[in-house]
Amino acid sequence: MPFDLAGSVAVVTGATRGIGKQAAIALGRAGASIVLVGRARADSPNPVLPGTLDSVAAELADEGIDARFVQADVTKAEQAQQIVTSTLDWYGRCDVLVNNAAYTSNGPVLEVPPARWDKAMRAQVATPLELVQGFVPGMLERGQGRVINVSSSSAAALAPGLALYSVSKQAMERLNDYLHLELGGRGVSFNVLHIDVLVATEGWQFVHDTQGADVATLGGTVTEVVEPETVGRQIEWLAAQPPEWSGHIITPGAVEALGGPALRAVASDERRA
Repeated sequence: MPFDLAGSVAVVTGATRGIGKQAAIALGRAGASIVLVGRARADSPNPVLPGTLDSVAAELADEGIDARFVQADVTKAEQAQQIVTSTLDWYGRCDVLVNNAAYTSNGPVLEVPPARWDKAMRAQVATPLELVQGFVPGMLERGQGRVINVSSSSAAALAPGLALYSVSKQAMERLNDYLHLELGGRGVSFNVLHIDVLVATEGWQFVHDTQGADVATLGGTVTEVVEPETVGRQIEWLAAQPPEWSGHIITPGAVEALGGPALRAVASDERRA
């Protein structure tokens, strides 16, 4: 049977903007209570990008969605446990975990400092694992739950200067394989949304506006950019699938082909000049 999200509790990391925010909205509209995780607050916003935990929580509240937030930096080990503690204090459980937050600081493999590798592996692997260890035992006890890890085509890429992000995202996908291998088939599913398209998030738009369309579309080689709202709805679709549908590393195009929400391309004239 599909998973009924009404009355569930969903934790979404990287939820102040972009795909994370849209996933939180989609899950909330499906009936879930939302725990937003991010760094930016009204009194400490991102210096260049819009969106704060306060503003997203208010947006959800305006739609009648129950939402709370935890200010946490997923690159810092001491802050990850607070996500688990706060969620369990508020709701007593987590039914859907979306590991969406990410860290990247690419460059030549001999020049990226080990401290940045530590941050990338913490954000893409260690913190997602710590959240899984904090929430999944309860899911298994109840016999239902969903874990969705958000990855990208970088996990499969081999390109100069991309080592940090590529290796850490590939490790996230391998972690999902092991979660399914050891824990799948017990009512909890583990899947990866492997995003292989450009998504018009606020971060992408900032690059488009400040560095130009050529840079934002990888030298003009990518002609289609999709809106983040439909990617967020695809995450909600993944969460609603039956528990035996687990262990997949799936692209947005494949989700659409399976009957999930269709991607909507953002036309060139819809992008800010």
